[in-house]
Amino acid sequence: MSTELLVDFKQFWSRLSADIRSAQESVFVQTFAFEGDAVGQQLSAALLSSPAPDKRILADSFTRVVLSDRFRYSPANLFDRELRREARATAEMFREIKRAGVEIKFTNAYGGTPRRLLSRNHKKLIVIDNTTAYFGGINFSEHNAAWHDMMLRTADADAVAFLREDFLSTWIGRDQIARGEFDGLELFTLDGRTNRAVFQRVLDLIDAARQTIFVESPYITFPFYERLREAARRGVDVKVVTPEQNNWSYFAKYARVESARSQIDLRLYQGGMSHLKAMLIDDEFLIVGSSNFDYLSYRLYQEVVGVITAPRVIAQFRERVMLPDLARSIVGNCDASAVDKSLLSFQTRLLDAALTILT
Repeated sequence: MSTELLVDFKQFWSRLSADIRSAQESVFVQTFAFEGDAVGQQLSAALLSSPAPDKRILADSFTRVVLSDRFRYSPANLFDRELRREARATAEMFREIKRAGVEIKFTNAYGGTPRRLLSRNHKKLIVIDNTTAYFGGINFSEHNAAWHDMMLRTADADAVAFLREDFLSTWIGRDQIARGEFDGLELFTLDGRTNRAVFQRVLDLIDAARQTIFVESPYITFPFYERLREAARRGVDVKVVTPEQNNWSYFAKYARVESARSQIDLRLYQGGMSHLKAMLIDDEFLIVGSSNFDYLSYRLYQEVVGVITAPRVIAQFRERVMLPDLARSIVGNCDASAVDKSLLSFQTRLLDAALTILT
């Protein structure tokens, strides 16, 4: 199987920048966040120096209103000089690459309905020529590049063609749901409207687990926690790794409360933010991609999800991600009051009902 794990930005960028430099036909980049800081400028410079004639960037409209994890238009940030400087640098970067012939489009423009506010294109996808593709969780901004994360690189010709087709479909404004089966790799693209049917594959794998489930994600929520809870109750060893220093503190508390009402073994990743998302079931199925295993991915986001069965890649994941990350983690304190547990149940039911009605 011609798929490899690239752990953290440095390793990812070393591989990607070489591929961009050697591209002869096309470089297609899709990202959730693309900011005019050192990392964004690094990507821009690589694209400008690439000999490929067809260079395109897709970025979600999120990156036009949120920079460095801060909403540009909140009262507290409106007059923040550093944030305004970064916004100007980002706008100038966009203008510069456009002038140089790099096409750029923004997906999922914000609108006045709940769906248009919440639905984001969360994919991180790169396709180079017709030979190489990347997918996973890394964005192009300094703070994202500093986080622990992972991308996957594949040179499987059919898998590359599948991901290229998805990029081109998004480029013309058509979100698609699709499935492709390749050598040791099953790929899904999610359209943000019929995601639940695709995620049933993931939930079925959790339900069928016999011995172990390892999950790493910063933002995991229901309905995935519910299935993990049931797996733990039937004797499966379920371990969840999530960062103690979460950039969205609500999710760290969510993980503690959820684990307190189940038999899930919660581990808190130490030493910074982990944005990595992966699920390994019985050492046989490795689920990867852009999904955080959260409710918004389940219902509203466009995503790329892969299910890997290749033993070599799974062994790499265990050696380079799972075991080191468990070693960097501490056992979570999962004490939670009955009120906290009941409140979490109420919040999840309310959110599910509200989004079902509104979207």
